[in-house]
Amino acid sequence: MLKGKLKEKKDALVALKERIEAGDEEAIREAGELTEEIEALEQTIKAAEKAKEKLAKIGKEEDPDEKGEEKTGLKALDLSWLKANRGTVGANINLKAYNDLEAMGDNKIIDYDKNPVNVMPALTARTLFGAETISGNALTYYVIGAAEGIADVDGTAEGAAKDRIHVPYTPKTAALTKIAAYLKETDEIIHDAPFLESAIRNRGVYEFNKAIEKYLVGALAGTSGIQVSGTSVDFDSILTAKQEIITDTGYVPDAMLINPSDWATMLQAKDSNKQYLLGGPGFGSYGNGAYFENPKVWGMNVVQSSAVTEGAPIVGAFKTAAAVVTQAGNGQRVEVSNSDQDDFIKNIVTVRIEERLVLAVRVPAAFCIVGGDESSS
Repeated sequence: MLKGKLKEKKDALVALKERIEAGDEEAIREAGELTEEIEALEQTIKAAEKAKEKLAKIGKEEDPDEKGEEKTGLKALDLSWLKANRGTVGANINLKAYNDLEAMGDNKIIDYDKNPVNVMPALTARTLFGAETISGNALTYYVIGAAEGIADVDGTAEGAAKDRIHVPYTPKTAALTKIAAYLKETDEIIHDAPFLESAIRNRGVYEFNKAIEKYLVGALAGTSGIQVSGTSVDFDSILTAKQEIITDTGYVPDAMLINPSDWATMLQAKDSNKQYLLGGPGFGSYGNGAYFENPKVWGMNVVQSSAVTEGAPIVGAFKTAAAVVTQAGNGQRVEVSNSDQDDFIKNIVTVRIEERLVLAVRVPAAFCIVGGDESSS
């Protein structure tokens, strides 16, 4: 399988020859990435062949712990391949939608829990955006500007020029951004399948997704053309921002991203009767209705994120005006190895997690930073 994949990468590199010679910048960038992947595959194949030669001489050890099923409620994980090939990169594991843990490739090393616990909070910045996939490494999408002109509703005289409506579409090309991190665990995790899964899921993936959230919020806030409204964070300013988006673009904001400190201030807001505007600590306003952990504001969902700058919440039509674009077939990739640095002599295993994605904001004006200085927009 590895050799077949290596051949595919080499063929893809050869196919770029003419474009590279013509000075195509995109082809040159793709060639650089392919070269790195080819070199990595060659090293992996070399290490795997070396391990197989060693195994042929000493035979495969049987581990009595591999037999039977773990008493944790999960099916026993078959880690025999990784045990037998220490010093090489283990089979890839894809974490799809943060939940599914399954082995990739011919050497299956793991069965997955059919009912895993999602360690991420129910609402995160990523869940607000639309989700799309592409087959390549970069995406050219169109940024939609404000419509110009209007149709003549009173009728136009025969032979006279008609009014023109023009909606500007500006092409923008963005390469997928690779976000990666790693964590180290004791070599014993190879013998303890549930611990391996929990180490990846509870620490690795959770912390990794926090990094993705920081990237997405930063990319959105830094998008050219995003609106800025008001000079303070309050209910009136938020409503003004929502209405400005509707008036200017026709898109209806569906959510607001806000720093936890700002949200705490809004939750404490009271009227003249000292009643909480968003409901009290245990009940709704004036003791009516049930308590809501995440009450809506002006009909919009509210998501707290430490990645949002304090004093600058973002209101927007997240689901329709922007999307998180990933590479088809490649979710969050998890790889395990004990060949990093001096892991082998210290009985340590390195778990690497990475994903490639890009935020495509197609209608920047459908988002508004509340509480910023309008003169800077």
